[in-house]
Amino acid sequence: MIGILTFHWADDCGAMLQGYALKTFINKYQKAIFIPYFPKPLRSRYWLIRFYKKDRLWRKGYKMIRQLVPWNFYRSVRTKSYMCDFRKNYLLEDRRRLSTSREIYESSKEIQTYVVGSDQVWNPEITEGLQEGYFCTFRQWKKDSARYLTYAASIGSDHLEEKYYKSFSNLLKNFDTISLREAGALPFMRKMCSQDLKVVLDPVFLLEKEEWEALIGKSIKRKRGYIAVYHTEYNQEMANYLNQLETATGLDVLIINPGKIHWTENEKCTVGYGPLKFLELIYHADYIVTNSFHGTSFSIIFQKQFLVFRHSTFGARVRDLLKASCLERRAVSMADEAAERMDENIDWEHARAALREKIEYSRNYIKEEIV
Repeated sequence: MIGILTFHWADDCGAMLQGYALKTFINKYQKAIFIPYFPKPLRSRYWLIRFYKKDRLWRKGYKMIRQLVPWNFYRSVRTKSYMCDFRKNYLLEDRRRLSTSREIYESSKEIQTYVVGSDQVWNPEITEGLQEGYFCTFRQWKKDSARYLTYAASIGSDHLEEKYYKSFSNLLKNFDTISLREAGALPFMRKMCSQDLKVVLDPVFLLEKEEWEALIGKSIKRKRGYIAVYHTEYNQEMANYLNQLETATGLDVLIINPGKIHWTENEKCTVGYGPLKFLELIYHADYIVTNSFHGTSFSIIFQKQFLVFRHSTFGARVRDLLKASCLERRAVSMADEAAERMDENIDWEHARAALREKIEYSRNYIKEEIV
């Protein structure tokens, strides 16, 4: 049996869909399960009502009040419900919450192959430091022939802060084989470990377009066309362009993951969303504007007319993906640049051919190293 350690617990569409894809693909060859590892330092991140530890007292109070506004609270409850349903129906078989490496060891003695990843499991800015479970430190207690590997593990950028170097390098020694999601991190990782390093695609590319369409099912398309917006941070140039595109096309601007900042005056917002709703809205959109890695990924998978605005901190991931698929011109920084490029013809045959080789390489890595 194969055990997967990743961000199955995150109320995040990308995190859950990459986990779903990895488990689904591995299950074609061998039984795979998610190990229900959920480190305690991360649990407050997805509470229904979040408490912002680092803010000043008045700022904490302001954010708490905003979350309790009836409409915001209702939308949050709906989103939480969608996320929990997907996790229950498609991801988890074990409802426990394991907090430590010792608990992982004691609860998974029948597992013979451990796979860490995908997602930013090694990004200490997200994981509140380096969480030992994502480095298989329980290996010290298992004296059998179990194997320890990664699939598309990510540090979130091309390097870590120097204060993590020593501990990170020591923790990597627990792995027999390491594969990464971002090519940009290779030079740094080669300094940190002696293992042979591979670069593979995010798990969402392991499945065919038709498999994602089957997951969506016979969803009903909105009667009125729309521009889908999926973001991970506010970008003023992106907002400027959305206003231009809205005016030029007459289409609705639909914010899949609405926040406290408005992108356009007449924007529409989803009343709660989860992974299935996210897929459905990307699939049926006339245009997609995003600065999200998985927003970009599914725009490519579903062959949509899309643009990606550069993210202030996580741009390397998207840049590597667009380069791998020969779609670098879909990345923009300014509204005027976006206006010139959105309606450019996308050579999907060329993009698919460029990506196909990397998809097969990633699939073969799993067949040869994991299953």
